Amino acid sequence: MKSFEDAVISIKPHFVEAILSGDKTVELRRRIPRVELGTRFWIYATRPTAAILGTAVLKEIIKASPLMLWNDYGDRTGVDSSTFKAYFHGSDMGFGLVLDDVQSIRPIELDSLRSTLGGFHPPQVFSRISHSDSNSLNELALF
Repeated sequence: MKSFEDAVISIKPHFVEAILSGDKTVELRRRIPRVELGTRFWIYATRPTAAILGTAVLKEIIKASPLMLWNDYGDRTGVDSSTFKAYFHGSDMGFGLVLDDVQSIRPIELDSLRSTLGGFHPPQVFSRISHSDSNSLNELALF
């Protein structure tokens, strides 16, 4: 059985709220991170929240033109048409990360992340974490 790596993914706080509420099931990206299906994302809400608020499992990666992404998945992206168009302006290709098994957790604040994970810095997009760091996050999240 394959062992999937965990990763921390940075997302703006209002989008994190939409993911945790189930209104947003597709995270949009202009570039695709190198990540395997089945990876568990620790969802980090950027400033001003600055905390991990939940987890999700990467179910599927969609690669398509922005028009196709919008037509097929727009209602699952948590953004309106004008925001979508502005984000993908000038891009011929876009990516949708389909999230599954979304769970809210007890918030893990940035100070706690830094002390537990030894100098943690929030990633620009995402970063893989070690098995031992994943176990530490599990303990902090009370899994």
